[in-house]
Amino acid sequence: MRNTIQDELELAKSKMIEEVVFQGKTLAKLTRDNVAIVEAMICNDSAYIRSTDVNAAPIHNRRGGVKYGGSSAYWMTLLKNVLLNHISDNNYSYEKIIEGAVESVDWENSTHLNADKCGREEITERICNFDQQEFIRCLKDPDYQDMKLIREISRKTSAERRARSNLSFASKFCHYACFYIFEGTEYQDNYSIYDGILKAVLPLYLRYFEIEQNYNLGDYKDYRLAVDSIRKASGIEISRNGFDHLLWYYHKGRILKG
Repeated sequence: MRNTIQDELELAKSKMIEEVVFQGKTLAKLTRDNVAIVEAMICNDSAYIRSTDVNAAPIHNRRGGVKYGGSSAYWMTLLKNVLLNHISDNNYSYEKIIEGAVESVDWENSTHLNADKCGREEITERICNFDQQEFIRCLKDPDYQDMKLIREISRKTSAERRARSNLSFASKFCHYACFYIFEGTEYQDNYSIYDGILKAVLPLYLRYFEIEQNYNLGDYKDYRLAVDSIRKASGIEISRNGFDHLLWYYHKGRILKG
């Protein structure tokens, strides 16, 4: 009688992320198969399923309080309807849609905007202050006026105590806005996600691919250029979205192991 458990475990090995060892550290190999594996895991992970559901609308309790604020996919889809399709929503104003998008991206990504007690409100106001056509232009062209949208969202808040700069949130807001608003177009993959895990491991990938350019990974423009230089050097066509997910999912919760 065959050992079914052992058969399953052997089969599982063929589904694992392919790795490479460099300077005593283990990295995720940049392949489309690896990206597909990670995307499948994320799509089936209960921690992330709701955030990608465009129908996950806000839920209120019996007293009218907010039980669930709605997914980023839901709010970004409403934003797309306003910006591109010029469809107004009977339930939410443009300002409320931006507020919902800000709050959902913050909550889903644990970027802690309100650690200074004013981040969500201020950043919502900053985005609303953009003319809608300029907002679209900034999303379509990240380099517009020296990355104006990223700079405006990420600049330090006005809190008297614990004022914060929110670059990680800014990159994630712009990334998910493009992902849903420009779905299926050349603009969908415009923004890389700026994340602490990726920032920590990018130097090793730069060395692995023998990229000698000195990038300031604390600056979003340089960070995005570093990501693109690695993607290009890999010789494999991988989206910024796929690159972000692969490195983040592979390295989260683990120390670069030897």
